[in-house]
Amino acid sequence: MNTWRFFGAAALVALVCMTALAQDQNQSPQATNSGAQAAVLSGSMNHHGGAITTAEQQFVTEAAQGDRAEVDLANLALQKSSNPDVKQFAQRIVDDHTQNQQQVDSLASKLNITPPSDVSAEQKENIDGLQTLSGDQFDRAYARLMLHEHRKDVSEFRREQQMAKNSDLKRYVAQTLPFLEQHLQLASRLNSRVAREGF
Repeated sequence: MNTWRFFGAAALVALVCMTALAQDQNQSPQATNSGAQAAVLSGSMNHHGGAITTAEQQFVTEAAQGDRAEVDLANLALQKSSNPDVKQFAQRIVDDHTQNQQQVDSLASKLNITPPSDVSAEQKENIDGLQTLSGDQFDRAYARLMLHEHRKDVSEFRREQQMAKNSDLKRYVAQTLPFLEQHLQLASRLNSRVAREGF
């Protein structure tokens, strides 16, 4: 009788082991699928040139706002100014920043960033302030603002050129920076010319 009990116990242990092994085999495809899904999700997050940081997201948002503000200010200058130099500069700004606005909006969409629909509060204040001016006073204020804004833009884009890790963002900065540097030179000349003409 002891022998039968021994074999019975051994059979029971074997049955338990086989059941556990079968469960592991049934679960392993699910575990493999879960791992594959995680890998796919991880890949989609980094699909466009690598992960993007919070600071890079903020840069893209502010660049988009900057384009909108530049276009709004330039359109205002085209309406209010009678100075041919101011009008020529403003038209160049409208042309270049309208094109760049499309590029930065496309970049934002690619990076899953919602493009801003309006300018910042500070930019709105600048626009409203210029609305109240006219003649030489408007021209001088607009030229000074353009010089200030493009100095800031060039500085920020140069810094981002060194700091950015996302390849799509780096490409956008590299394409845009030369235009901003040209605008800075034009704004500097315009500011000097309008300042002389105003006195």
